[in-house]
Amino acid sequence: MSEQILEVFNVLDYLNKGNEIDNVLDGELGTFSSGHECIEYLVNEGYLEGEVPAAKESGELTAEEVSKEYTVAQLKEILKENGLKVSGKKAELVERVLPVLNGNSEPAGLDAFDESSKSSDLELTEKAQEFLAENQWIDLYNFALVAFRFEDYQTYHEASEEDTYNTALNFCDEIISRALVANHFLVFIDALSAKAHVYAYYQDYDSFLDYDLQRFILGLNPIVLDAQSYATYRVISDANITNIRNVVEALKMGSLKKRFDRIWVKSHIKDATVPKKTCYKTLLKAIDGADLEELNFDLKVKYFDKKFGV
Repeated sequence: MSEQILEVFNVLDYLNKGNEIDNVLDGELGTFSSGHECIEYLVNEGYLEGEVPAAKESGELTAEEVSKEYTVAQLKEILKENGLKVSGKKAELVERVLPVLNGNSEPAGLDAFDESSKSSDLELTEKAQEFLAENQWIDLYNFALVAFRFEDYQTYHEASEEDTYNTALNFCDEIISRALVANHFLVFIDALSAKAHVYAYYQDYDSFLDYDLQRFILGLNPIVLDAQSYATYRVISDANITNIRNVVEALKMGSLKKRFDRIWVKSHIKDATVPKKTCYKTLLKAIDGADLEELNFDLKVKYFDKKFGV
């Protein structure tokens, strides 16, 4: 039921922002068998009002199925037999041949619904607007906390007496504390990143940068890392570098070196895997666009393999 609440919120929020219903109808949703079933549910429950578009007829081939089953030569032969244009890339041939294979007289393109069935005057009801307002915390979850199970955060949110902002920060802090006690380093840095994004959601980019820098520093200096986790461990996170780069380039945040030094001290690193000076130089290289695959490889070979490798 929790996952369905998440999906209902996401669909209603998507439509409320002015997006077309087509992408919902054509999409796949976890707790609904199809986008069409989801829209029917929302209409029946009073979240949407209007006529539900007709569903795709069963048995019709999809573009993906045709592309896998037919070669270019076979597609051209079918098109030629039906007096249709045979030039173009395979995707174009597939689009052109779909209505023939599905027995339609008019091209249906790549859409799962014809245009007449897709046209819809469905609108969000007052009940939907109230649902979105009451569950706005889900938007924060989607932005910052998706590394953690929705059901867990929903339970935590419902039990909290704090506002949405402080509830999210407290949730991250509890995950951080538990991860440290249990020596679950990967969960720990996920929680650091999540906390950074909570700050970003509320446009506190100073705190956002602080926590993303800490995530970078500790990524290069793991508190603990077992051999199994290390086998797939990525020293530098692509997303982490993108976040830091975007904030540094877009906003005047003061001296990056001074901030880095402050966060290094705050991180209480007792046994550095990568020396502080090298850590900062690596950060600058990554921000400047160096190949992260090469940086990760070099760091593992030089600093990590002997300490954490098997």
